[in-house]
Formats: sequence, C-alpha cells, structure tokens
Amino acid sequence: MTFPQREGPGERRPVLVVGAGPVGLVLATELLAQGVPVRLIDHSAAGPVQHSRASVVWPRSLELLGRIGASEPLIELGNRLDSVQYYSDKRHLGAIEMSRLADTPYPFGVVVPQDTTEEVIRTRLAAYGGEIEFGTLTGLDTSGPRPVAQVQGVDGRSEHIEADWVIGADGAHSAVRRLAGIELLGTGNDVLFAIGDGPVAGDLDQHALVYCYSRSGALGIAPFGGGVYRLAISVPDWREEQGPPPELFQRFVDERSPRPGIVGELDWSTIFRARRRVAETMRAGRVFLAGDAAHVFSAAGAQGMNTGIQDAVNLAWKLAGVVRGAFEPGILDTYDSDRHLAAERIVLTTAKQTSWGLFKRRHELALRDATVRLAHRTGVLQRFGAPLMAQHDVSYRPAESLRDTLPGLTRRIRVGDRLPVFSAHDAPQPGAERWPSIDPARLTLLLWAGERQDATWLATRESVSTAAPGGVPVRDISAWPGFAPLLGSAPRALVVRPDGHVAAIVAPEPAAVRTALRRTGSSFRAGGTVKAAAVPDTPAAQLTALAVPSARTADEAEELAS
Repeated sequence: MTFPQREGPGERRPVLVVGAGPVGLVLATELLAQGVPVRLIDHSAAGPVQHSRASVVWPRSLELLGRIGASEPLIELGNRLDSVQYYSDKRHLGAIEMSRLADTPYPFGVVVPQDTTEEVIRTRLAAYGGEIEFGTLTGLDTSGPRPVAQVQGVDGRSEHIEADWVIGADGAHSAVRRLAGIELLGTGNDVLFAIGDGPVAGDLDQHALVYCYSRSGALGIAPFGGGVYRLAISVPDWREEQGPPPELFQRFVDERSPRPGIVGELDWSTIFRARRRVAETMRAGRVFLAGDAAHVFSAAGAQGMNTGIQDAVNLAWKLAGVVRGAFEPGILDTYDSDRHLAAERIVLTTAKQTSWGLFKRRHELALRDATVRLAHRTGVLQRFGAPLMAQHDVSYRPAESLRDTLPGLTRRIRVGDRLPVFSAHDAPQPGAERWPSIDPARLTLLLWAGERQDATWLATRESVSTAAPGGVPVRDISAWPGFAPLLGSAPRALVVRPDGHVAAIVAPEPAAVRTALRRTGSSFRAGGTVKAAAVPDTPAAQLTALAVPSARTADEAEELAS
C-alpha cells in the first residue's frame, strides 16, 4: 500500500530523520511508504560502516521488516538461526528452539552483518523514492512552533532545516538527544566485551547462537555461515588502542567453547561497553528518539537493533497517520509510554543474562546451572524464553511498572499484546497468508465467532460490519486455525493497530464496537472516502474479499471522529 505524496513548501514540511543506521532507515522507509516526505541525513559520507555490529535479526523484526519488503532479502543473504544453546564449563544446560515458534512466518533468527542489513533497507528506501543526504547535525532550535535543525554538509556549508518533526536515530552518542536536552539515565556498572568477526575452523554449530559460561567469564558465538562467526567474550579490562587480537579470542574459545575451533585472522574487532541506560523520555515536543539514541544495554541476546526496529515501526505508523490527518496528534504521546517500558524491560533482561554469565562463586554457579537445567527439562525455558528472544512477548498493556508487562501463564491475548496478524505496504509477506492480514496504516476491526459460526453469528457479523465507521477495515477471522487458544470460546471483536498489537477487546455488538473505536481511537480520525471490508469467515474467501471492500458513509466517519 502506498499513499500519494503531497509536495511543495506550501503544503507540508518534511519529517527530518537524523541517522541512517538500520533504525533511521526503517523509519524513513515506513514514512515514505505511507506518503510522508522525509529528509534523512547521516554524518558518514561513505555510507554504511563496513564492519559488523548488530548481527542477529529476530522473528519479530523480520515480521516488521516484511512490511517494507526487506525480510526476504535478509533471509537470503543471512544464515538461519534455529536455536539458542546454553553451556556451563562445556556441559550442556538447555536450549531455546526458535524453530518451534508456531505463530510467525519466521520461526528462526537470521545472522547477518549489520552493513548488509543496512544495504538491504537502503534498497527498499530507494524503491520508495528516498535518499540519504550526508551531513552533520550541529544545532537544533526547539524554541519556535517547529524545530529548526542546523546541518553542515560535506562541503562545509550549513543549512537550516525547518521540519514538522525531528527524529533522532543517531546512535548512543546522539546529537539530537544532546541538543534536545534529554538525559540518558541508568544504573549499574559497565561490563566490557571483546567482539570480533572472522573465520573459525572446527566443528562449531552452524545454526545456533551459543552461550558458554565459565568461572572466568562468558563466550557468545553466532554463525554468519561459511565458517565465519561473531565471537563475544567478557573481559575484565582493556586499555589498548587497537582492537583485541585473534590470540585473545582463541584463548577463550579453548577455555569456554564446548567444541574446539581455530580462530583465523579477524575481519574486525572492538571493545563493547555494555551499559544500562534509557532516555528520560523518548519524546520532547516535536523531537523523538529511537534506537540507541533512546536506550543502550548489554549485547546479551542480540536485542539492541531489534528493539530499535520496534521503535521505528511504532513511531512511523503513528506519525504518518498524524501527518496524513488519519490520527490526531495526541496519539504520538503513546510512543513514549509504549516504548519506554519496553526498553526498560529489555535493559533488565539483558542485564540479568549478562550477570548470569559472569558468576564466579561456587554457589552462584550451581544455582544458575540447576535453574537452567530444570527450566529446560520442564519446558519453562522454551515457553518463556522463545517469545522473549524473538521479542514476541513485547506488550503495550496499560502498565505502571515492569511487573504489569510480564507475560501471563496462559496464551490468552490481552489488550496490548501482539496478535499473529501481518501487514505489508505492497506485496504480502511470503508465508504470512496462513494468518489474517491487517491494514499497515489504519486500525483494523477483527471479528471472532468463538465456538459457534451459525446464522446468529452471520447476523452479528453483518450488523457490526454495517455499523463500522468508514476507514475501518473489518475482517472475520473465525475460521482461521490457531486462534482458539488465543481468543477463547466466546465471540469477540478486536481493534488491532497497524503493528499487530491489540488495542481493544469487546463484545461483537455495534454499540460496544463503536464505543471501543472511539476510546481506542480518541486520536483517530477516519477518512470518509476510505472503504471498510466485511470479510467472509474462511481463509480462502478472505484473501479474495480483501480486494472488494464495502462502502461506508462519510456521516459515519464523522460520527466516529466526533
């Protein structure tokens, strides 16, 4: 799906995105796909940095990248990751099998160098008419009605850019964050990791992310394929100017890896300082932060870039809707409330995983190893570990603390949770046809019959579909397999956001649905010319009916907006 762009200085000011790493690229591409003019600037005139930083793309990120057509190229260029394995003193503790994930087109991770990830998304950016302008942000004036950014180009000349919105996706040392006066807050001591990419000869696992614990520290191994690996080792200190040499990695592979390997000449190595920091706010007026500009944490679990991609999509559909007039500006307040708690939770879980790998006392080691073994044998590690690693358990439930965001003991969907429904701006995501599709830019109303799909349900469906205001697509998902454990036996109506998270669950009754749409979309303004679809209750018929929406009146749309 694309929206026509309105251009010209009298019609719309651009959104300015600072930083063309994966997060900034996804943000800019998502906005362009929804018809929002974007200026994307980056200080590196050479393009992507030619070394690998983030190395793993998890299932949730693949789902979101599929919205812009980037997931399939990444899968083709990367190496499939089917499991996460845990060892202690070279003895197996347990495993998380990503291949057992049942509610996604991507039951695996992908190990791929970050520069490759960036190149894939740059291609998608260009397909939507976007480009990267090379320049450095040197000033940001937020005193007026709209922010004005001062950008110095590669030729040394400065330009003042007035934008409706400025998004800082410019990394942990964000100039946007500094100039906007937003502090990066956090506690805990920094932990040093030596990280390097290069060939390792030996019988290492080709499709598993491996964590190896020992009294001397932790070792992480991620396979890029073709005998090349990412190695990450905890180190007590590092004062050298050069990156760690292969000999250091070899010593810890010999000491910690359950399988022997010979480390070759490294393509790249560095020291990574694992910190626990989250910005005090991810929004200050018309300025937003995303990715490492908003949060930094341990590399354990390879969650950093993946968290930033969720930031990007969460912000993009809301901001695009506001710019297009489909949403009131108040919806942008939910970006910080959504993503701030999600970031704090990732900070906590990655910090815990890092600390577990650094235990040295005998009783701590024994307790950790026994806990992981028990969790593996009982299925608890798989039950909670797979969604956590995949980032499927990220929820936007109404919450006042991290405790409120924890997953339940059952699979039952609650407001704020991710539902296995998928969207794309253009061609559907390959493999996603096994689940219902939703609109990538607007709220979608899903109807669930529960146990009885009879004449009464058909009448209910018709009454709700007729009452749904214009601009709200309607889908009946009753015949789709796999939803019963999630939605239960009672009839329901679900308001679902463009990113697949549930915004409301109510009885499938016209008044209740309209009330839910008003409350859920208090910032939502339906377009009177957009049609909603009343979709038959079989998967095959649904795919056909998606292209045949039924009309709704402009009066109904205005009633919803009131």
